[in-house]
Amino acid sequence: MIIDAMTTSEPVRLTDTPGALAGLLETAQRAAFSGAQKLNCVSLAIDVGPSVGPGETVVTDAVINRATRSLLFVQSRVLRQSDGVVLATGSGVYQIVTP
Repeated sequence: MIIDAMTTSEPVRLTDTPGALAGLLETAQRAAFSGAQKLNCVSLAIDVGPSVGPGETVVTDAVINRATRSLLFVQSRVLRQSDGVVLATGSGVYQIVTP
C-alpha cells in the first residue's frame, strides 16, 4: 500500500447532473489507493468553492493522508483547468475490505 500518493486525472468536462462534483471527488480518492482490495466509503465530506457550471473543464487530484490496516483517509480537490482555482475539496474515509 502506498501512502501519500498523489494522483492527477486527465481533464474532464463537468456534467449537468446532481452530484457531479461529489462523484469526481470520490473517484479521485479511490484512484489514489493502489491496493487490490475493495474500498467501502464510510464518510465523504465536501466543501464547495466558487460556482461552476456544466461544460467547465476540470481536473482532480487526491492524496492519502493516513492508512491503517482497515481504514484509508484521503483528501481530494476539483480544480478548474484554465486557472487552477479550487472548485471543491473532499475528505473521505474508506474501509479497506480484506477477503
